[in-house]
Amino acid sequence: MATTSRSRQTQFALPDYLLAARERDREERRRRLALESGEGIGLLWAGAAAALLALWFGGATGVAAPIFSLGLVAVIIGLWRLRRDARNMARVGTATVVVSSVVLGAALAQTLGFAGTTLVATTRVVAAPTPTPDPSEAPGVFRAAESLVPMFRGNAARTGENPGPAPLVRPIVKWKTFVGGESYASPIIGNDAVFVATKAGSVVALGLGDGAERWRADVGDYVARSTPALRAQTLFVAAGYALIALDTETGIERWTTPLRFAGSCSPIVFGDLVVVATQEGHVSAFRSETGEEVWHYRNDNLLFGSPSAADGVVVIADEAGTVTAIDAATGREIWERSAGGEVFATPAIAEGLVFVATTEPSLIAFELQSGVEHWRRGIGGESSPAVDGGVVFLGSENQSVSAIDAETGAIRWSSPLGYAIRSSATVTIDVVLIGSGPTLNALNRRDGSTLWTHVTGGEITGDLAVAANTVVAGSHDGYIYALAPADVVETAQTILPNDQRGVLLAASR
Repeated sequence: MATTSRSRQTQFALPDYLLAARERDREERRRRLALESGEGIGLLWAGAAAALLALWFGGATGVAAPIFSLGLVAVIIGLWRLRRDARNMARVGTATVVVSSVVLGAALAQTLGFAGTTLVATTRVVAAPTPTPDPSEAPGVFRAAESLVPMFRGNAARTGENPGPAPLVRPIVKWKTFVGGESYASPIIGNDAVFVATKAGSVVALGLGDGAERWRADVGDYVARSTPALRAQTLFVAAGYALIALDTETGIERWTTPLRFAGSCSPIVFGDLVVVATQEGHVSAFRSETGEEVWHYRNDNLLFGSPSAADGVVVIADEAGTVTAIDAATGREIWERSAGGEVFATPAIAEGLVFVATTEPSLIAFELQSGVEHWRRGIGGESSPAVDGGVVFLGSENQSVSAIDAETGAIRWSSPLGYAIRSSATVTIDVVLIGSGPTLNALNRRDGSTLWTHVTGGEITGDLAVAANTVVAGSHDGYIYALAPADVVETAQTILPNDQRGVLLAASR
């Protein structure tokens, strides 16, 4: 008799139908786990990261759009792989999709230029930008004959005085322009333009009225901290191992002459001379028209500050704390004195006195013609002094700005700022302006009270330029900012991109 072979069932064995059901469950679980690999989530996050990079570049360079495109492709592929992964989508997929969508939306707007939607004085959004009017006709806008900040610290005496006026109330961002690299140098103003040197080795000319780039000159990799100087239609740039003269209208080189390494030393222009110092302690005077050397002075100490000049005397202060006066016509040494501490700041000359700040800290006033010490106070740092109207304004290492009587050295007021100060004070008739950390600070020059502040996207180490109710500043975020009162911007109908109004803070005491 034929029999069918089957597994023997006992009280310890599962019935066949339960065994089959368990096997089906195992197979279903293996299939579900294969679908729930989570690969789509990784692609979504990679796409979001690529979009963040596009935001970082801000649409200012040609790489932003390709990075954004790669991010978009990664997100689409990630979503496709997650389409059957219900479990992972329920756990983290929803949050991932939301974050990725927000980032991609912002990157799309930034990269394709939607952030540039214009806002005019009537707050009406229009599809195309309104042309900026002729700067010579717009009220409050720079006119070359009236307002000029031609060199580092405003003038050859390095007093920090700017023509102004400066805004007395909280300003808005008139424009901001990405210049392709961090800016350690100070902007200067002249010929209806803003000129600035960048860490990337370029000198850039921007329109003062609208911030539009007019030209860009590549002057090498060593121009980062040196501020150009302007005379008539020529811009003088100490770029590493050369002094270069550029045409202000075109950026074309007129002449160049070799230097030792200029470092952070900025040139000065007075009469028909351009005087420039080098980090190795050499000081030279050149004819502004031809670049021919007139005289040369050698100092054996390092120079990080820039030369100053007034009343036929050029003054330098070196790292070792030696202050030297040089005859501006011949290059011969007149006197030499010790400041008693390291000097990284630039001396200021005013009212027959030379003001030098040291890291000791101390602020010393020397008589310009004789070098006799007039007074000394225990305040100082790496910030350069500004002098106007018998008052010295100095940012010190204790994160405060002080006003000191130029004749006696007595402190009139001191105003704490809360951030380290690596820039120097700029002075107008009513306002003292200085950068501290990422913040622009405007103080009442009479009592030091805060008029307004503005926060940028990076640290500010250069000085501010102020002309015709406009404050121009460079930041380590790679942008040049122009701030002006709202009524000035509205009257001039300057185009204001919606994302460029900045973070404005006001404080008072």
